[in-house]
Amino acid sequence: MPPISFRLVLLGALLLAPLRAEIEFTGIFVTSKQSQFALTEKSSGETVWRKIGQSFGGAEITDYDAKGDTLTLRQDGTTLRLRLKDAKVKTARVEIAGTFSLGPTENTEVIRGTLVFDQENIFPLSEGLVCRVTPSLRPDGNILYRAFFEQTGPDGKVEKLSTPSIIALPHTPFSIRIGDLGFSFTPKPLSSP
Repeated sequence: MPPISFRLVLLGALLLAPLRAEIEFTGIFVTSKQSQFALTEKSSGETVWRKIGQSFGGAEITDYDAKGDTLTLRQDGTTLRLRLKDAKVKTARVEIAGTFSLGPTENTEVIRGTLVFDQENIFPLSEGLVCRVTPSLRPDGNILYRAFFEQTGPDGKVEKLSTPSIIALPHTPFSIRIGDLGFSFTPKPLSSP
């Protein structure tokens, strides 16, 4: 019979396996006001944004290590550390920094956000207001950013407020503005995984 320590490690691994297999850490949105983290439930593909102290899939987010891009979750007394999911290829993700303009006087400074190419990236900006951005790498090396702002009213009805698109050179600042809503971003060079 294996020693007791081996059996405890094996039991811990078996208990962690369902949680590890179900949740992925897929995005970061750090502003001057708050930090939010995208968690994706693998089987359904559902992605939600959560803050430290909030839960997803029965697991509570307890810590974020920016240096290691690692999110710590706790479920039923078990701790799980999830690294930010790597893009499949080095150019499949771009990081941005900049500003969201939410009205004539309200700006949110984006310290760090992740955008995955050819996927819709959802950034929660304020209560009921989100920006959805889908970047695509074009054959000429430029990036097409398709975006729209979406507002959910008190009755739960969702309204698209604008649908701007722009083509920009990689690592070149760009901005989009429709009325009082807009954003200005500077893509950051990709860092080595």
